[in-house]
Amino acid sequence: MPRIGSAVIAVAAMSVALSSAAVAGTIEGTATYRERIAVPPDATLYVQLQDVSRSDAPSVTLAAKRYALTSVPAQFDLSYDEALIQDGMRYVVRGSVFQGEKLLFTTDTAYPVLTDGSGNTADLVLVQAKPQGVAVLENTNWTATGLNGARLETEKRPTLSFAQGGAFSGSGGCNRFSGRAEISGSRIEFPDNMAATLMACPPPLDEVERQFFKALQGVTTYAQKGDTLVLLDSAGQPVVQFARTQ
Repeated sequence: MPRIGSAVIAVAAMSVALSSAAVAGTIEGTATYRERIAVPPDATLYVQLQDVSRSDAPSVTLAAKRYALTSVPAQFDLSYDEALIQDGMRYVVRGSVFQGEKLLFTTDTAYPVLTDGSGNTADLVLVQAKPQGVAVLENTNWTATGLNGARLETEKRPTLSFAQGGAFSGSGGCNRFSGRAEISGSRIEFPDNMAATLMACPPPLDEVERQFFKALQGVTTYAQKGDTLVLLDSAGQPVVQFARTQ
């Protein structure tokens, strides 16, 4: 009987292993940037598969992998559990290049995969995280187009304007806010004690505004190119995307 029991356990373990292997999927692709800049010797490429199905909640990272980056374009393959993927949901791949903790390049747009007619490949084009500092943002006005990986479709969208020396103001969609951000190179941090009005906000604007203010508190870096501004968190993940306004 002990031998039979051991055999049953072995068969069960093999079945679990086979079922696990059966649900493993892989996303393949490349990552590059257009600037003619050599890759630093200690640079790393960080690639993530994210679930961005819910516009009222932060994106969820389903798989992530970090690579030593020696040249571009760089190839990557990202394994994920197919049991996590559901029809009708939205999944994207994002990438960032770091030198230590310093963000050098990042995707400023989402690359859809797996559902809605998308396949299991993604060729990422990253943009440079500009190091010019506070002067880049001075006297600029922005309207949010994306929040936590999802496109904003509300009639009223959050806005953000920068004056000199890191001073900023804007609207979450209902309430006005203002303060002074700490900006150095590509790093930016918004204060916890922003001045803001306290008007009641009808749905769905109330949830958009709540998520927007929450996202600002997690911002550590930014990337700006042309008429697009992206605020990113400490993992290099875009949390708010803006389009320039006059």
